[in-house]
Formats: sequence, structure tokens, C-alpha cells
Amino acid sequence: MKKFNNIKSIFFDLDGTLFDTAPELCFATNQMLKDIDLQELENDIITSFIGNGADNLIRKAISYSSKQNPEALFKKARKLFDKYYILNAAQSLPYDGVEETLMKLKKKKLSLACVTNKPEIYTHAILEKSGLISYLDLVVSGDTVIRKKPDPMPLQYSCDKLKLEPNQVIMVGDSCNDIEAGFSAGTYVITVPYGYQYGQSIESDKVDFAIKNLNDLVTIIN
Repeated sequence: MKKFNNIKSIFFDLDGTLFDTAPELCFATNQMLKDIDLQELENDIITSFIGNGADNLIRKAISYSSKQNPEALFKKARKLFDKYYILNAAQSLPYDGVEETLMKLKKKKLSLACVTNKPEIYTHAILEKSGLISYLDLVVSGDTVIRKKPDPMPLQYSCDKLKLEPNQVIMVGDSCNDIEAGFSAGTYVITVPYGYQYGQSIESDKVDFAIKNLNDLVTIIN
């Protein structure tokens, strides 16, 4: 198994990496569709739209449900989605083994950060309700800096805040946004096989290692 040396910090994506947020996102999406008089969708269809931001999710859901241009309904739909998602976002649960893995990584004296495109209001609700925020040294949300992943800015900001060089950091995620952001920022990139890839392959030369479960991180970092 590949080993990583001189690692000081691990940055984690949130949706599809630390947390299974699909059930709550599906609920909010279907409530939104119902309120704008569109057909509700099966959860697996909505889940296939997750991973590239709420705006993309909303537009895809409207298009799939009605076959019409989503822009005419988008502004109203976005407000409705936010109305419903704030009600249940914090109910999202971490994947099995996440807390145990974070605990073990902290014992290795690593700094840990969550770097997500999810807005701060939802990010903090989820992390605080679950208690996982206690393991994190930094949380960077989708509205913390002016650009989101796949732009490297959130990772560069995180490195600056934690006084790290990019080659001391591993970015762990489930999607191309995480891969591109990590590669562009100069961090190592590790992928998990579950999560939300919105139909895109995460097999890439830009990935340093693909783990089978999050606990593998404990064994590959010296």
C-alpha cells in the first residue's frame, strides 16, 4: 500500500466524503418541485445530480421533471429549496467509521480541515449537530472565499490559515471538483469510492491514491 511522508494536514470534502447528505437534499428538492407544481423525482435520480453545487442540482431537477428551461423558475425554486433544506440539513449522518478515523488521525498530530462548496449555514449546522466539528482545526465553506472548488483558492486559503505548504497536505474527496482543486493547489489527492460524482469518472492521473474506505488514511500516512 502506498505511503505518504511529511504530511501535516488532511483536508476533507463534506458531501459524499464525510457525510451522506443525499436523503436531506432529496427531501428539499422534492418539496421544492412540489411547490412549483412539478413532478417529484425518485431519490436515486436526484442523487445523481448531487456533487456540483445546489444551483446545479436545482436546475437539473427542474429540467428532468418538466423538460422546460429551468432559468424561468430558478429564482423561486432556489428560495424554496433553501427554505426546506435549512429544516433538515443538520440531520445528515456521517458515513460509518468517519468519527473513528478522525479520532485516529488527530492522535497522529495531524491538523484536519473540512473544505466544502456547501454554504456555511448548512456546513456548520451539519458539523455541529454531529459533533465532528470538534475534530476540525478549520472549516472552509462555499462562501468563505470568493471562488469554490474546482478552483484551488479554498485549498490555498486553508494552507495559508494553517501555515502549511501544499506538499504537506492531502485533499480527500469524492468528485472531480476535489481532484482538480487539489491538483491545482499542489496538494496530494486521495479519492473515496462512494459519494456523489454526478456521472463523472474520478479515475484520473491527478489522483495520488484511491482508498477503499476512509480508515485507510490511518495506515498510509507515516
